[in-house]
Amino acid sequence: MKGLTRISQIFVLVFLGLLVLRGLFLDNVTLGKVGVRRSNIGGVVATDLEPGWRLEIAGLHKIIELPSTYQFLDFLDQDALEIRTKDNNIVTLDISVPYRIKPGEAWEIVTAGNHAEDGLNGYRFQRLTRETTVGVLRQHLADLQSSDFYDTDRRNIVTDQALAALNEQLAPLHVEANAILMRAVFFRAEYETQLLQIQLNAQNKLLDGARKEVADMQQKLDNYQQKTIALASAREQDWVAKLARVDRAYQVGFLTA
Repeated sequence: MKGLTRISQIFVLVFLGLLVLRGLFLDNVTLGKVGVRRSNIGGVVATDLEPGWRLEIAGLHKIIELPSTYQFLDFLDQDALEIRTKDNNIVTLDISVPYRIKPGEAWEIVTAGNHAEDGLNGYRFQRLTRETTVGVLRQHLADLQSSDFYDTDRRNIVTDQALAALNEQLAPLHVEANAILMRAVFFRAEYETQLLQIQLNAQNKLLDGARKEVADMQQKLDNYQQKTIALASAREQDWVAKLARVDRAYQVGFLTA
């Protein structure tokens, strides 16, 4: 019995010792995070750490965790962007921009010191990313005319250009944007009324064009039908004439006989 108690005590001591050793030498990088090891001797290690257990010697190393998944910059409601369009109208935009830390470059963020908490429940690199994004969006979306915001092709061209410019400016921050998602567009009430009339006129123009195409096709069909009827009538008359000649010839032959 004493032997069993002794074994149990040893097991507990070993288990506690392993827990202490784990706390002294290991750290767990959680899912959805990327780890960066910083040494008190050699500084930041130029390698990102994937999720899992990683070496962290207490007093010598510190593993800093940053988000590795996509985050969203949301410009909604009170934070919605106001842009002055090329034709001098004010438009309010609801926009979201998904972005992430570039794979393999989290250690660069730590080296630059942009991993520090910003006091707004975020990191410094997140604040810098938001400020950069606002500047790029204001600059490039201002190239749109008011009516362009309702022209999907034109809007996509400008947002693609803005995304390329944004990623170019975000490169020094070691993050990359995935898309610029424009969910809603709001103009001042008086311009909304004017814009609706413009859109209605454009739709009516398209409708008139469609009606003209239908009328042209109907005219072609009518012409074809008239030609077909005329051709059929001409052939019918030709056959009637041929039958009449044959009938007369038959009658003449019968009388002669």
